[in-house]
Amino acid sequence: LSITLTASSTTSTLTNARIGENSIIVFMPTTANARTALNTLYVSARVNGSATLTHASSGNTDQTLGFTIFG
Repeated sequence: LSITLTASSTTSTLTNARIGENSIIVFMPTTANARTALNTLYVSARVNGSATLTHASSGNTDQTLGFTIFG
């Protein structure tokens, strides 16, 4: 699975039916700009079906990360 972080924003929403309140989400950057974004990326909220990702604001539109969900 993959997500591209929202450009010029400090949050992005990850939507997937497998996400729950106790899920662990692991990210792998697939672009150089995503690697830079990984330094500030964290999961700030989880509910059934979605997670809020908080990260530094960047105008880059190619901050793409692969991810997997556990639990």
